[in-house]
Amino acid sequence: MNPHGPLARRAVIFDLDGTLVDSRVDIAAAANHARIAAGLQPLPTEVVTRYVGDGVARLMERVLAHDRDADQPIGLAAAAALSAGLARFAEYYGDHLLDTTRLYPGIADLLTALAGRPLFVATNKPRRFTLAILSGLGVAGCFRRVVAGDDVAERKPDPAHLLACLAGTGLAAEHAIVVGDSTHDIRAARALHARAVAVGWGLVEPARLAAESPDALVDDVAALGRELGAGT
Repeated sequence: MNPHGPLARRAVIFDLDGTLVDSRVDIAAAANHARIAAGLQPLPTEVVTRYVGDGVARLMERVLAHDRDADQPIGLAAAAALSAGLARFAEYYGDHLLDTTRLYPGIADLLTALAGRPLFVATNKPRRFTLAILSGLGVAGCFRRVVAGDDVAERKPDPAHLLACLAGTGLAAEHAIVVGDSTHDIRAARALHARAVAVGWGLVEPARLAAESPDALVDDVAALGRELGAGT
């Protein structure tokens, strides 16, 4: 007997960037806008992508510190530069977050196939950006609740996002399925004894995900659908 119950009745908590949407180009453009304004050279998209996953503040801290000793403490000047960088990033990204960001191929059909299931989004991304992307791509209505980076005190891998998704729903955390593209998602799922399904098409290399021993690591959306019991 499956200790977690039938797949078709289980809640699914999705990460956003790298899981539902490919947003790396727009994020990199906003980060480089802030770097250029600070007198720094732009970084390749793949470099910025490596810094994504812990929220905008940590992203900008890493992006602006790329050219200096990463272990150097942040002084007053650097703190002021970070504050300015965050403001520039937010202003630019708010206007350009749907320039190239799209649902990964097959995700829209998967969400349709899962209609009627309790679906959630848990992301370290700020709420206003998260809702703008989900609404702009026409999928906001697919989710019972969205918990963003500024909705809880902690960021993933802390499980606070997942708990906030399920709060008041009567759904047991240990019966949920957490879908994400990062080690943070896997670790957050583990903290709640939920099933962790990692996707290999996102921002983190599949080898790093495999090293975290998720319950499943899928390479395409069709395989994800099978893991989630879509259509059953």
